[in-house]
Amino acid sequence: MARKTIEDLKSGDALDQPFLLSSKVLRTSKNGSLYMQLELSDRTGKIPARMWDAKQELFETFHEDDFVLVKGKVETYQNRLQVIVRSIEPRPDSEVKVEDFLPATNKDVGKMFDRLVEIAKTVRHPGLRKLLASFLKDEEICRKLCRAPAAVQYHHAFLGGLLEHTLGVSEMALVAAKLYPDLDSDILVTGVILHDIGKIEEFSYRRSFSYTDSGELLGHLYIGARMVEDHAAEIPELSAEITAVLSHLILSHHGAYEYQSPKLPMTAEALAVHHLDNLDAKLNAFRAAMLRDRDPESRWTDWNRMFDRKLFKGFGPETATNDR
Repeated sequence: MARKTIEDLKSGDALDQPFLLSSKVLRTSKNGSLYMQLELSDRTGKIPARMWDAKQELFETFHEDDFVLVKGKVETYQNRLQVIVRSIEPRPDSEVKVEDFLPATNKDVGKMFDRLVEIAKTVRHPGLRKLLASFLKDEEICRKLCRAPAAVQYHHAFLGGLLEHTLGVSEMALVAAKLYPDLDSDILVTGVILHDIGKIEEFSYRRSFSYTDSGELLGHLYIGARMVEDHAAEIPELSAEITAVLSHLILSHHGAYEYQSPKLPMTAEALAVHHLDNLDAKLNAFRAAMLRDRDPESRWTDWNRMFDRKLFKGFGPETATNDR
């Protein structure tokens, strides 16, 4: 039986294939029997699953982030798809291709990276150009930048997401620099390219997206600022003042204390990066919520935790206004 991706599943499909197990809970039904409440995932999405008349012994044979072989059937429940599991068992990594189970950018990573390098070359200040080169010519940093997600779940939560997000914010920064000539474009462009660089050390993404120990303990704002300061210390053309301005931009770009910024934006460039970063993240999260929604009969998504509200999906193609 050919493996089906989650985004292509339809009610009535029979399944006999591996999935990545995102979560598992053993519950008791009203009649006193046990059942498993599961979430299965692959690179295209996630789908809830249930296994009725479950056994504690079976439940303990596999764990979250395991690959599991699932036999069962897809059905519709309350206008949403779910999998009714007939059997489930853990499978070794050697039997699967990990890339099939982690979401990844649908854009060309090489082209995105090349475009980011082009944008970096617009910086005229010799010290800032050397600073960017010290990151973008480092093979290990570039490998991580091109593969890391930008978040664990809320926005650009896929392989290559950090590069896609960084490029998106950088493209907007070029426009902002033209619209607001009082901005220091060299600081702005350098800042947007490096604002999330700490995420290459914050996240783990071998099998699922999670935080490293340093990510939990320190967070990417501190990690990124420290990385910039370490690199800047090797560049004589960078003054302590310019390094401080860049570090401030990184440390403040979340924009509020409640969002883990230890400082609020106090330069025009830091304020711009905060809003550009937030815009790119929010619009990507909105789009992801539309793609994840599996109820074609509703004009509204379920309650969205990031936005703290339901989201309107539109009136449908018959009233679309994209041609205005």
